[in-house]
Amino acid sequence: MLFTGTVQSKQLTLLYTAELPLIKNPPYGSYANLATLVSEIRAEQQPSLFLFGGGSLAPSMLSSFDRGAHVIDILNSIEPDAMGVAKREFSYFEDELSLRAYEAAFPLILSNAIDPLTGHGLDGTEQQLLLSKGNTRVGILTVIDNAASEEYLLQRLRIEPPYEDIINQARALREQGAELVILMISDELTFVNKLLKDGVVDLVLRNDPHYERPIASDEQPVSNYVIVTEDATAARITIQWPQNQPQQAAFNITMVPLSDYPEDDDIAAQVTAYDTRIKALLSEQVTLLTTPMDTTRSAVRTGENGFGNLVSDALREASHTDVALFNGGGIRGDRTYEKGHILTREDISSEIPFRNHIRVMKITGADLKAALENGVSRVEDASGRFPHISGMTCEVLLSAPPGQRIEKLLINGQPVQPGRYYTLATTDYLASGGDGYESLKRGIEVPFSQQVTPLIADIVISVLRRHTSLAASTSGRLMFISGKGN
Repeated sequence: MLFTGTVQSKQLTLLYTAELPLIKNPPYGSYANLATLVSEIRAEQQPSLFLFGGGSLAPSMLSSFDRGAHVIDILNSIEPDAMGVAKREFSYFEDELSLRAYEAAFPLILSNAIDPLTGHGLDGTEQQLLLSKGNTRVGILTVIDNAASEEYLLQRLRIEPPYEDIINQARALREQGAELVILMISDELTFVNKLLKDGVVDLVLRNDPHYERPIASDEQPVSNYVIVTEDATAARITIQWPQNQPQQAAFNITMVPLSDYPEDDDIAAQVTAYDTRIKALLSEQVTLLTTPMDTTRSAVRTGENGFGNLVSDALREASHTDVALFNGGGIRGDRTYEKGHILTREDISSEIPFRNHIRVMKITGADLKAALENGVSRVEDASGRFPHISGMTCEVLLSAPPGQRIEKLLINGQPVQPGRYYTLATTDYLASGGDGYESLKRGIEVPFSQQVTPLIADIVISVLRRHTSLAASTSGRLMFISGKGN
């Protein structure tokens, strides 16, 4: 729709992208390509706005060292107008995110989080933002889902219900003169279409490469609910509306793969400097794969997996425990390896990028079974809580309701005894109740044998390099006996 004739109209070009944890990601584009696209749009003779949707401070090899500081440094060179805070930004907890916010030369927006220590938003971030672009004032909001508290073990922040928060803050932005209100989200929120139809906000931006379009027509996103569904892709949105009538805005949306644009020389040099440093640290060869290996998202979150077995076996071997447990969401390589591939420290660090440490504990058989029930409670959703186990075999009935799916559980070949204590090696994240593993919080911690508790990735590397070659194979330790193939 174009507004012509005597009607005066306004126009804004908006660029949005998110989830770029890898600063170099061939054959896909990344920050150097993004910089070229941003420069091109800013050179046009129209007001423009570049919003970065976050989801990028983790996971990556380099983030495991500097906790996302390099991403902020590169973004400082590209100069987004604002960055939304997504759940991944909490990978290293609240205080680290506050540090990144103070390092940023642009505002970080998180609208529905309250720090009880101050009664305000997270230190360093903004709860809302009002920008002037040409003769238009634009309000910016970002919310995260309440589930972030459990998924990322937020230690202090309180996540407010997003629906009420959006309504209240959008109203405040309108009162301050916002002509358009834009909302960035990183989760499926069922009320988005209602917010748009009711005119609470004018545009919703979301990045979700795993998005599945609803079948029901009334659940499908309306035209001003923009979802980027491809990796390393930006949405270019031209908004045009009659003067003083933003509710009649028309949206022209184009999805732009970043790889379509050449790399900006300055940003490419900045990326190369970081990449060179990390590769020098991570080039060490670990072992030779005698089988193919699959660490794609579905493979590590919906069934027994060869690499998941290697990780859980390494934890058990290093700690000399009865059993070990690792969650599929901790595996982030999302790739396949051919037979004969030489695994390097870089490969392992890419697969296990979070800075989780090993935790050893004594736990009852009943609590261990409850932990596994949690682990298989959301297989259908490819949840990151899916368990990779060592020293155990279990049979799972997926047709049963969550919490009642473990049909059989053996510990080192013997039926689990609910009242007996077993020794368990896991991550500090799971031991603290992350991903719904509440029963592990009842375990009794046992000091690890080393004075300094190592990172999970370092343990895996240490154990795997004892072998000149190994197979990443499944062994029937977790079997589905109904509703899903093994």
